[in-house]
Amino acid sequence: MKSTVYLFIIVFSSFLLMACDATKKPSIEVIHFGVTSTGDSVSLFRLTNPGGSVLEVIGYGARIVRIIVPDRNGNLEDVVPGYDNISDFEFGSQRFFGALIGRYANRIAGGKFKIDDVEYQLTCNNVPNGHPCHLHGGEIGFDRVMWDAKPFQRGDTVGVQFKRISPDGEEGYPGNLSCEVTYFWTPDNTWRIEYRATTDKPTIVNMSQHCYINLKGEAGGTILDNYLTIFADSITPGNEGYTVTGEIVPVENTPYDYKTPRRIIDQIIQPRDSMKILGGSSVNWIMANVNWVLRNQSGQIAKAAFLYEPQSGRTIEVKTTEPGLLVYTGQGLSDKITGKGGKPLSKYGGLILETIHYPDSPNNPHFPSCVLRPGEEYFSVTEYRFGVKNDL
Repeated sequence: MKSTVYLFIIVFSSFLLMACDATKKPSIEVIHFGVTSTGDSVSLFRLTNPGGSVLEVIGYGARIVRIIVPDRNGNLEDVVPGYDNISDFEFGSQRFFGALIGRYANRIAGGKFKIDDVEYQLTCNNVPNGHPCHLHGGEIGFDRVMWDAKPFQRGDTVGVQFKRISPDGEEGYPGNLSCEVTYFWTPDNTWRIEYRATTDKPTIVNMSQHCYINLKGEAGGTILDNYLTIFADSITPGNEGYTVTGEIVPVENTPYDYKTPRRIIDQIIQPRDSMKILGGSSVNWIMANVNWVLRNQSGQIAKAAFLYEPQSGRTIEVKTTEPGLLVYTGQGLSDKITGKGGKPLSKYGGLILETIHYPDSPNNPHFPSCVLRPGEEYFSVTEYRFGVKNDL
C-alpha cells in the first residue's frame, strides 16, 4: 500500500513539475540604460527564454551587455566580460565590447580598395607596426552609432531587430547601405544573428559581432584552459601590418591545428617555426592575426567552432554561413580595465569567436568576394549555441 502511495506522489509531483514548466513563457523587458554624450536615450532589451536564460542588448552599437546561461549544475551566470554602463561603452578603453562591427569587420590594408577599376579610400584608423589600415568600419563604425531597435516575439523565441542606413561616403564607403541586423534568443539558448543589407552603389560589406565570452563567468579569469575545436584545415596567415600575406596555408603541423579539441594554451606554447609568420610567440599574435579558412565555403550554415570549459561544463557551438573565423584571446584585457560592477578584468579574460569574410578580401581577388551590388542582398547568419557537457 505504501509503495502505491509513494508511486502516486512521485507521478503527481512529476505532473506538477511538467505543468509548471509548461507555464514558463519567454519575456521581453525594456529598461532605460542611460543617455549618450550626444543626447540619445539608450534602452536595454532584456530577453528571457522559457528556460530562464537571458540575453541583454542595447541600441548603441547593437551591443551585447549580458548573456546569462546555466552551468552543468543549472547555475545561471553572466558569461560576457565587458561594461555595464553607457559611459564606458562610449569612452572606455575597449571600444568594441559586445559591438556590431561594420561596414567591414577586421582590416583593409591602406584603407584602399577598387571596385570596377574605381579606387576608394577609407578612413585609416589603425597603424599596426607603422602600416596604416582601416579597422572595423573606421572612426565611426557601426559600433559608434544608435540603431533603430524593435523587440519582437515569435513563438517561444524573443529578439530585437536593428535597422540603420549607412549613408553614401560614410568613412569613405560608396553607396547608401540599408542594414537590418536581427538578434534571436531561442528556447535552446541559441543566439542567432541574421545580417542583411542592400545598396544603391557597388560597395563592400562584411559585418560581424565582437562579443567576448568567458564560460567560467564574466570575471572568471583566463580562457586559455578552454578546449577549442575549429572546423578548418587551412588559414590565411597575417603579416606585420595585421592584414594578410595573401597565402592560404594548411594548419597541419602548426599551432593553428584545432581540428580536434585542444587546450588553447597547449597549442600556443609549442615552439613551432610557423609562429615566425607572426613575428613572435605571444598568444595575441598567434590567435588574433590569423584567419581560419572554414571547411564549409558553400554559403550555407555549418559548423565553425566548438568551445568547452571544463570547470563549469559550459560549451558554445558556433555555426555560420561565413567562410572565415577569427579568434581573439583577450591579451589586451588587464586588471587596469574596470568591468561590470567595478570589478577588474584580467589578461586572457575573454574569447572572441568572430565569423567573417577574410581580412583584406577587397585586395585579394582569390578570396571570397565581399562586393555587394544594387539589386543584390547581403545575407549572413551566425549562431552561438550555449550548452553543457561533462567531459571532452
